[in-house]
Amino acid sequence: MAGLPSGRDASPWSHTEGIGAARVDTPRAALKSGGSSRQEMGGGRAMTDAKTTPRERPTSPHLMTGGLGSPLLWRWHITMWTSILHRATGCALYVGALIAAAWAISLAQGPDHYAAFKSLLGSLPGKVVMLGLTVCVFYHLANGVRHLVWDAGVGFAPKTATAVSVAILAFTAAATAAIWAIAAMTGAL
Repeated sequence: MAGLPSGRDASPWSHTEGIGAARVDTPRAALKSGGSSRQEMGGGRAMTDAKTTPRERPTSPHLMTGGLGSPLLWRWHITMWTSILHRATGCALYVGALIAAAWAISLAQGPDHYAAFKSLLGSLPGKVVMLGLTVCVFYHLANGVRHLVWDAGVGFAPKTATAVSVAILAFTAAATAAIWAIAAMTGAL
């Protein structure tokens, strides 16, 4: 290459082997094992004198405590709960999809199978499962809307996020109660 020093002794900053020859910002003396240029210039301690024992890995804040019985350093708040609930309700909705598929299969198999499926869902455990799925649908819907708003870059302030979390829980309770009240009034229960 034109204009670059050639040879090993052109300057302490040059080097001629490998990729980036003559473009190294570390003096050749520092690249060799042993003393560094800083040590040769009389300043600082050599890098080879640094501690060689591995450092202990840091502990995550949610795992750190001040000792037995002391509070955690990481404080739980409502937005953490709503984030966890969003994932849990998403998983529960997969179970709801399986129940919907079983409903369609029983419907396709004829009146006897459909009657058996209706009696299963009409039992107390079936109604509890359906109530839980209703909660999951409305919660996941409301929290999904919040995530769409977050994707637009809005609503990340702590007070706003907390208020929206409370509103999501209130909407979930109100919508679930309304649907089950309508089901009771129409005789679907």
